[in-house]
Amino acid sequence: MTDTLESPTHERAKKGTWAIWTVLALAVIVAVLAGALGYLGVSRATSQSGPGERTETLAEALPETFDLAVNLSFERDAMMAGVPPVVLRPLQQMTDESVLAWRARAQEIDSGDKELDATLTRISEGLDGIDELRTQMRDDRAKGTESYTALTNDLVSIVDELPSTGGGQAASSIEAIGHMPQAWEALGQERAIMTAVLSRSPLPGKKQISDTEIAALTEAEAGLRRSLAAFYEGSSGDQRRALDELTDGTAAEGATGVPAHQGVNEIIAGGDTALTPATYVASSTDFIRGLQEVLTASAQEIVEQAQADRDEAKRTALVAVVLTLAVVSVLVVVVIVLVVLLAVLVSRRRSTNTRGARG
Repeated sequence: MTDTLESPTHERAKKGTWAIWTVLALAVIVAVLAGALGYLGVSRATSQSGPGERTETLAEALPETFDLAVNLSFERDAMMAGVPPVVLRPLQQMTDESVLAWRARAQEIDSGDKELDATLTRISEGLDGIDELRTQMRDDRAKGTESYTALTNDLVSIVDELPSTGGGQAASSIEAIGHMPQAWEALGQERAIMTAVLSRSPLPGKKQISDTEIAALTEAEAGLRRSLAAFYEGSSGDQRRALDELTDGTAAEGATGVPAHQGVNEIIAGGDTALTPATYVASSTDFIRGLQEVLTASAQEIVEQAQADRDEAKRTALVAVVLTLAVVSVLVVVVIVLVVLLAVLVSRRRSTNTRGARG
């Protein structure tokens, strides 16, 4: 009679124990999954913050980089033109000051990239030998010009090392500014050819510009047209408006609204230009300085977006950690409760079995 009455109770105890074991196993599995997902979330957020930090430090260095490249270009052009020392010395002083500013900023660049490290090393070595470069320019103008140009091109090429920060306007701005090395090289070629041509007195029956120079000038103009249009298309609305103002609305058409570039197109077309060496250099210089301001503003936009992306990555990592800890903490409490219940049920089951055996 006793066995018959205790059998249902015994069966319920077994089912209760089995249910607790099942829930306990599920709780452990959920805790493991929560920990794994939390780790993946933190890992992903951390991996996203790495490129963002490099983008930020590189973009922060771009204003000093552009300034140094511009000053080196102007110094090169002045030495090519053979300006007197009283004109050259202030230009060289500006270059020296921009070298110091660039070195200070370059120390903050988070590189970790072989190509970028190699570029920064070449630039540093070139700047270390700036006095030798100036001497070379005086002794051998062709080789000196080549060395100056290589150094300025290395500086501007830093923009190629900007890692993308994902999507949106920041990625578009990074892609857009990546077209500027070609534009910079084309500007240098145009400036060298135009100053030489405009300074030349044509001989009777001779063209002022040779066929070789026409071909080189045409190639440079086409390169500038393509790269400037690509930069314009990918830039933010603010920078497009700045370019429109700088080029009189012709940024996508080769900046022909700028007198210097209008003169380039007139020469290519086989006509004459009203520009003199002085007016060409003045217009070209104003355009380059204006473009430098646009590039600096674009770099600042990239910095701000990189900072926002980095902050978002940190917030994501923090949220992942907090949620993981919260879930795991709750599950630990659940496990403890289940273990206690399991112990109570086992104890009762043993007690019941003991009483049954005595009965």
